[in-house]
Amino acid sequence: MGDKSRQQAGRRLRQPVDQVHKAVEYGIDISMLRDNLARTVAERMRRHEIALATVEMLRKARRT
Repeated sequence: MGDKSRQQAGRRLRQPVDQVHKAVEYGIDISMLRDNLARTVAERMRRHEIALATVEMLRKARRT
């Protein structure tokens, strides 16, 4: 891999990290995102299903 290719690859890898740093500097709390990404896909899906069921229950309760 040439120097130019290495530099481009380094920029591509660094860009998402830079965006995360910008978000943190702006004041966005990314701890929930990090916690969620630490979970398995199955656990994230299960939590999503629970949240979705809760929203549906709340919508039904609002109609009555």
